[in-house]
Amino acid sequence: MTPATREIPQGAWRSYFDDYSRHLPALEATVEVNDPELGSQLVAEGLMLTGLTYDDRDDVFVIGLAREGEEVFEHLVEHPEKILVAGLDALESVDVQDAEQRQTIVSLQPAPALP
Repeated sequence: MTPATREIPQGAWRSYFDDYSRHLPALEATVEVNDPELGSQLVAEGLMLTGLTYDDRDDVFVIGLAREGEEVFEHLVEHPEKILVAGLDALESVDVQDAEQRQTIVSLQPAPALP
């Protein structure tokens, strides 16, 4: 079954992602950027998601990632125009489309259980 996909209205981006990040489960993230000129590029794989947020003052969507509990990377999407989320019971992916027609896809999966 395909996960349910819905668009988050722009006026709700900040509150939606701030609320989600406050109750963030342990998730591994893969970040991929699809650029019309450069094609598809893998930006990060297998890092822990530390948060998703929209900074409306700077008009930037921020994806926080960590390795071994230490934040190591923030991927920024400047001037997002559309954000789609997918998942039935839990968030499985976030698709951010920017003003330059680039598409940033954050794929999420539960982190492996510790031994």
